[in-house]
Amino acid sequence: MSTLKTLAAVVLAATLPAMAQAADFNLTGGSGTTATATFASGGIGLNVTGPSLGGSLDVTRSSDGLGVSTGLADLGGIGNNESLTLTFSQAVNLSSLKVAGWDSVDRVTLSWAGGSRNLVGDGIVSTDTETLSGVVGTVFKLQGTSALTTFRLNGLTAVAAVPEPSTYALMGLGLVGIAAVRRRRVR
Repeated sequence: MSTLKTLAAVVLAATLPAMAQAADFNLTGGSGTTATATFASGGIGLNVTGPSLGGSLDVTRSSDGLGVSTGLADLGGIGNNESLTLTFSQAVNLSSLKVAGWDSVDRVTLSWAGGSRNLVGDGIVSTDTETLSGVVGTVFKLQGTSALTTFRLNGLTAVAAVPEPSTYALMGLGLVGIAAVRRRRVR
């Protein structure tokens, strides 16, 4: 029976994430444009790309964070109908977005496979943190939705997604089944 307990402990330890440590991504610094900006934090990889609308829309990097460049007259932030796509190396729970140049006229939709959220700037132009909950996925799209929107994404926090309770319940039933079979064989 001690072999079964050891096996159960090993299986449980392998399925639990490293207590879901937060990965903080600092997206500030650098300069110029790139097709894909790549980052890593806490064992999680992140690729940030601009939209592909048949033109050359690149991710812009600056001391204020990431934006999108649509041409010479563009300010390089995320404006109306401009977007950034955030692709993580694994499923994450996106817990916050840090934005610069964020004010009361900024309107953004954050969307992912499981839903979407509308975010609205508050107050005067500043750097702000938008706290999120229940935003879980691998690919997220951040799109400006107001004619006066212009801001930069300068950071975010993501936590490796924890399996659903039903996953643990199924694993527990499997271990009970193994124990029952083992107990039957010992008799």
